[in-house]
Amino acid sequence: MNSVIRPNRTVLEESPEYFWERFSQYAQTWPVSPEPLGSPLLEVLTPLGPLFAFDRSLVPFSGNETPLIFHGQVDRWEIAQNAASVQHLGGGRYQMTGQVEALLDALFFVFHVQSSSGDASLRLVLSAQNLPTPGSWVTVELLPPLMVFRPDSYSR
Repeated sequence: MNSVIRPNRTVLEESPEYFWERFSQYAQTWPVSPEPLGSPLLEVLTPLGPLFAFDRSLVPFSGNETPLIFHGQVDRWEIAQNAASVQHLGGGRYQMTGQVEALLDALFFVFHVQSSSGDASLRLVLSAQNLPTPGSWVTVELLPPLMVFRPDSYSR
């Protein structure tokens, strides 16, 4: 029998339910456009502009607002000036500039993007192989897709 040697990959989530339970304190409630039947893509209306995110839930969304945890995997990051921004690069890729709010463990950190008026902010739970320093301003490029987790489909 031939066996294939696979690189040791880090598991970012055991399940969508576990991810929600672990990071639900970072959820924020946003208006969401209903998804077309069968589409896993949600359009989330944030004060920083609409974000298109892959819905990790199994139950289609049919409401107006819901708590969401945004999660992205960092492709690369670099130190930046303290000027928050969100830019859709197309094809599910985003570039964001914000502040590292907290390190959660060796792979996850909370990323905070404040609106220019200062009256609204967006929090994301990001994962990266090399974490930036808490309190630092960074620009991150996220691998597609940006994901969201919702609580309504994880009730027990």
